[in-house]
Amino acid sequence: MITLLFFLVSALTAIYAFYVRSSTYWLRRGVVAVPPKSIVFGSTKELLQKDYPRVLKYRDWGRKYGKTYGIKEGVHNMLVTSDLEMVQEIFVKQFDYFHSRKHVVFGPDLEKDERVNLFESRGARWKRLRTLSAPSFSVSSLKKIRPVVEDSVLNMVRIMEERHAGGDVFNIHQFYCEYTMDTIGRLVMGQKESLIFNNPRVAVAQSLFLRNFDQPMVHLNLAIPLINPITKWAMRKFGSKLTEDSENLKAEMEVAVYNRIKQRESNEEKSSATADFIDLFLDFAAEMAIAEKKEFKMSDAQVSKILTVDEVVAQAVIFLLAGFDTTANALGYTSWMLANHPEVMRRCQEEIDEFCCDESISYEDLSNLTYIEAVCKETLRFYPLGAFANSRQCMKETEVCGLIVEKGTNVQVDTYGLHFDRSIWGEDADEFKPERWLDADRRVPSHAYIPFGVGPRICIGMRLAMMEEKLALAHILRKFDIVKETTVTELKLQGSLTITPVEVPVKIMKRK
Repeated sequence: MITLLFFLVSALTAIYAFYVRSSTYWLRRGVVAVPPKSIVFGSTKELLQKDYPRVLKYRDWGRKYGKTYGIKEGVHNMLVTSDLEMVQEIFVKQFDYFHSRKHVVFGPDLEKDERVNLFESRGARWKRLRTLSAPSFSVSSLKKIRPVVEDSVLNMVRIMEERHAGGDVFNIHQFYCEYTMDTIGRLVMGQKESLIFNNPRVAVAQSLFLRNFDQPMVHLNLAIPLINPITKWAMRKFGSKLTEDSENLKAEMEVAVYNRIKQRESNEEKSSATADFIDLFLDFAAEMAIAEKKEFKMSDAQVSKILTVDEVVAQAVIFLLAGFDTTANALGYTSWMLANHPEVMRRCQEEIDEFCCDESISYEDLSNLTYIEAVCKETLRFYPLGAFANSRQCMKETEVCGLIVEKGTNVQVDTYGLHFDRSIWGEDADEFKPERWLDADRRVPSHAYIPFGVGPRICIGMRLAMMEEKLALAHILRKFDIVKETTVTELKLQGSLTITPVEVPVKIMKRK
């Protein structure tokens, strides 16, 4: 009994000592650190609040602790920075050491799982998936799919006019959610016709992005990584409806992919002019073994032009979700900015009237909408909705700007801090000024503006997102003014991952 008690006390003492030492990691390395709320869980509780996105926490801490500081997320060490030189070193110059994103809690085994998508993958597998996915987002591919996108826009505008042209206040963000899911469903899942406001996938996708990570399972996983297999099993076995919805979406995508394979095998007609992403991915599909585990180097990683069917499913799912959420949010924020800056909206309308003369708006017409593109860019400076994705994991110890970064350390950019840094943007950094993007004499370093990421892992779908956004704005603004709802002065934000507005209340009034 005494021996057992001795071992128990010794074990508890050792565990306590481990967590005490872990909690002081950054201080022992001479890095300013956010004081952890708990020696076991670190600052996890503060980072997992759904009603106050973590990227806003990084901004707040940056104002208090400086451009570079450390955080404990359970036992994981995270370096947060808005230092321009450090961002360039980590995300570009030393990419071979930081080619992986921070691994997501309950995410797949990046070495063993077959259904790893482009966003999660790393090393040679990431390079292969990136190379094979790139043609789907080329200018020629976007020109092919533009008619589908425009059809969804026209359906959205028609319903918007039918319901709200009388000048009542409504949540325009919900219309954008319907529009982007309609578009991406037709491009990714083989959906044949518009389902705006009749699409059950919208509610499912919204619930996935607004899921609550502030749960005991997540806290335990971050504090005790050894139990990860157990917690993942428990989430699948006893998971919530959210887990069920996620699995159902993946199953639906799997059915869509295998149905397309059967169509292709039976030589059913496939028009190259309307080929969607599934067709583009299946052009590379074949069964293969995963043999990409050696040390990664960007310069010599060989790219096999093959995708497994499992990988086709994984890419389709991530493009469905990413293409839905980010563009809908960007349109919501842009509409809010236009409503609050009517002089900017008028200039957008003048540009549309000048270049978009035909009923259908071509890809070339969109290329001429330089001021609207500047408005979109400036909006994303204010609301970098995918800022959480500006993260990396150190894969091999290296020195960055005089600091030794150990293998396994997570790095997160404080994107808000970077986007509002007066030393970069000037004294008018807090002002909404689309004109700053048209001033040839006012060059901003490329690594200072990162709503779509930075470096080799920059968002592959940003051209598609910009095309969707400009098409939607052009068709709305050629018919309507977007008018401010005077009782709301600031948008309420939410989300553990992307930054989503709770609502975007505006009015639309027919142009005179």
